[in-house]
Amino acid sequence: MKAQYLSIAIGATLFAITGLAQANTTYSSFVDVADSVSFDGWNQLNRNRVDSNGAANPLTAAQLAAGTAGNVAGSGDALLTQVSGSYYPAGFGLYGDGNLTFTDNTVASNISSLAFQGIVNDFNASFGGEAYTITLSYNGGSQAIAGTLVNFVNTGTVDDYYYYSWDLSGVSTPITSYTLSFSAGFSQALAFQVDQVASVSSVPEADSYAMMMLGLGVMGAVVRRRNK
Repeated sequence: MKAQYLSIAIGATLFAITGLAQANTTYSSFVDVADSVSFDGWNQLNRNRVDSNGAANPLTAAQLAAGTAGNVAGSGDALLTQVSGSYYPAGFGLYGDGNLTFTDNTVASNISSLAFQGIVNDFNASFGGEAYTITLSYNGGSQAIAGTLVNFVNTGTVDDYYYYSWDLSGVSTPITSYTLSFSAGFSQALAFQVDQVASVSSVPEADSYAMMMLGLGVMGAVVRRRNK
């Protein structure tokens, strides 16, 4: 009987803990960034894109030139824009060679860093081309701050994974907007995500917190029963 109570307690606690983690909905290889207070995600960067209901919603060159908002549920109002070059939405991804920007004029007041993740089929190694670069400017400036490469998975031109971050904790001026300027040369982009990160402590949601308390309570009852 004691084992049964203990199994229930452990199960409830583990259920609550796993409920706090969510799979990344932009791309399976992306991680959920800790302390993210706002994110923008772009996936299915191709002419076969569909919306959340499965209806056709192809990405077009005109949308890309005008600036297209994130199509992942929960995204903010940042825009992905082609500013030069020859990128175009092909059947599988955003194909070509050029320069893109990610711009956001809605920035959290307590932002401490930015995180960028991208899946890019980088063809430079096989066919030559300009180097992959991504830089940050903010508040309409021209700072061109290079990001810190947190993680890079080189798959040999297929689904290369990039994770860059920028530490903004030392910036004294309030940041009200930012622009990430991106160039991968001859490539095919599949997905992007940009997270605004703040130095805040994670607080469990009410239902998850209740499940954790239930699990701990049952465990306490089992211990008291054993002591008696």
